[in-house]
Amino acid sequence: MHRSRTQIATVYAPGALFTYEGGMGCCVSIPLSAPARAPSAAVQKQLFDHLQDFIESWFDRAMRARPAPTILPQQCVDNAFLNYKNEPVADPGQFVLCQPSRIGFVPDPLVFVCSECGLLQEFDNTNELKQRWPQVETRKDCTKTTSKKHEWRQVDVVFAHWAGNYAGLSPYRNVMGANGRVDKLKKCPNCNHDEYRLVTKGSPFFSDWRFQCTNCLSAKEVVQADRETLELLKPRMDAGEGNLPKEWNMLPVSYRASSVFYVQKDNFILFRDNDVVSVLAAGRRDDLIARLMDIYNFPGTPLDHQEVIRQLRENGRLAECSEYERLVQILDLIPDALKPDQEKALSEKRAKYEVDGLVARQQTESPLLRAQVEANQDWARKYNPIRLSIEHASLRSEQVERQGSDPTLPAISVTNPDVCNIDKNDSPTRDVYSASVTQRLAQIGLDELVLLRGLEICEFSFGYSRVSSIPATEVKERQMPVRLKAFSHAERNKRPIYLLEQKNEGFYLRLNEARVIQWLQANGINDQLPPRDGMKLGGLLIEQYIDFGRFLEQYRERTADSRALRTIPSYVFMLLHTMAHHFAHAVVEFSGLDHGSIGEYVFPADLAFLVYRKGMTPDLGNLSAMWRNHGITVLDRLLWDRALKCDAGSLCDQRGGACPACIMAPDVACIASNNLLSRAALNGGEPPSWDIDRTQLAGFFRLP
Repeated sequence: MHRSRTQIATVYAPGALFTYEGGMGCCVSIPLSAPARAPSAAVQKQLFDHLQDFIESWFDRAMRARPAPTILPQQCVDNAFLNYKNEPVADPGQFVLCQPSRIGFVPDPLVFVCSECGLLQEFDNTNELKQRWPQVETRKDCTKTTSKKHEWRQVDVVFAHWAGNYAGLSPYRNVMGANGRVDKLKKCPNCNHDEYRLVTKGSPFFSDWRFQCTNCLSAKEVVQADRETLELLKPRMDAGEGNLPKEWNMLPVSYRASSVFYVQKDNFILFRDNDVVSVLAAGRRDDLIARLMDIYNFPGTPLDHQEVIRQLRENGRLAECSEYERLVQILDLIPDALKPDQEKALSEKRAKYEVDGLVARQQTESPLLRAQVEANQDWARKYNPIRLSIEHASLRSEQVERQGSDPTLPAISVTNPDVCNIDKNDSPTRDVYSASVTQRLAQIGLDELVLLRGLEICEFSFGYSRVSSIPATEVKERQMPVRLKAFSHAERNKRPIYLLEQKNEGFYLRLNEARVIQWLQANGINDQLPPRDGMKLGGLLIEQYIDFGRFLEQYRERTADSRALRTIPSYVFMLLHTMAHHFAHAVVEFSGLDHGSIGEYVFPADLAFLVYRKGMTPDLGNLSAMWRNHGITVLDRLLWDRALKCDAGSLCDQRGGACPACIMAPDVACIASNNLLSRAALNGGEPPSWDIDRTQLAGFFRLP
């Protein structure tokens, strides 16, 4: 079999069930050793920081799946993710980084059924299959064929459990005896016979299926207990803890269904600068606060006049120093009635000197900011605006700001005619192009749109879940914790983590802050807007942020009562996320790429986001070619009225939110699993279902 690295790390990762080439049967993937090295120590630290955050978030959400009966840590995450205190931990010593270049597979589940009479045959392992298959294959006791020969096929339905396990559709039951040991009972309780038929009666509903003893014809339900969960919870039920059999009974499901296997993965931008990681450490909180205050222009105590004069003189700015001294002298001589105007003139001079870097601004630390910096250690990394702001600053310095026509530079603005290879001697055409792009960016509400020539992204997969892709699921009216499983051992008793390093083209987009503030105010979010004393919106967003949680439980689309208020953090993220999807749809339409090959990364405090090509195949320049051929058209499409409506009809337009027919993306491509997403953010309309305020939204593209 030949599969791409991305497929091996996701769809065919260890534990996945799939149909072998030509539909010959079902197989399960198993890991093969293919060690990889992280490009730097900083990258490896980033990876395990992200993994630790993922495991902790999953564990916390699973433990809170229900108030009673008590959930155990072993129900939430694999033992590989627990320490000796049963606390969630990503221990690098438990894992090995692997290239997703090789994967093994074996046939499984080993349950076969005769297509004619329904007779079942089960094998414990491939060795038993090899030994017994000649006898099974030559049996001639089929009651439905004239030749009496069975037509064997692999059963394409398995039992799956949210503990991360699966089993073949076996009539043999896992049962716990009085001694506390779990055994598989194979004999019919009525006649002690051990062969069964699968009776489906042509029904597509598993609840109608039955196992029938071939001897006494007694039937029993298609039910199986998950062995691990039975061993864990049956004693608790017997002790009166409130556990019930439905907690360990598995679900029959086709092995082709997505619910049998959800690979768990994450991604991050590769930063070569170790300081990106270290400045976020608890021991450098003062450095982090100072950096955030500088980035977002947190208000400070103005310099007094003598301090401004002193700093100008020390910095060698004698002309500015003399001018400022003269204005201060005038202030002392003029009447009190004229002093406010003179103070304003001095204030404007001082502000200009601060912006130009001629004097250092004195800042007063924000108590709210310090509290948020203290708290951010517990926030979900994926949406943490403090962490993302540091990453954004590094991204700008390493790539976005190093732009120009030279192809060796990592970025080029789309307003630069060289991005379209327009002849340098054709000044009229170059001027028309730049003016057209600049005009459209202003209409859309973008301050920057930059093509990144080689965006470095690291994606990694490390485990999976079954039945549900999130840490909790409802089964038979009871909330169940979904267990996060690590991939099975690859080498030296270590679990593999599949590492994908990509260097592909992408677009960096940054929205106009004044327009975002206008949009927030138009939607009733006026609290503290505009930000005080010249502070940037990102500073206010950080001060007001409350942890979204990795799985956005508060902001998931729902039909039940709404649970969340409109806030600057939630609405800014929704706007940026929706804009990223909207732009990605235009990219897909004109680049020849599919939705699954487009990734996104959102920097909420900086009003910026990335849309990039992801994949391990060679980057053929789809995005740069798309811009050369269709750049103006792409911008026009963003504002095209038809592109802002839903292809599924008026129902989606009227209820707000989003659906797969309009602005949703495949879950593998979406950073937030299609939550905090609403076309109404751009076009206006019904608010998202999580919003307590049911007032109609003003669209970002519809602002006056």
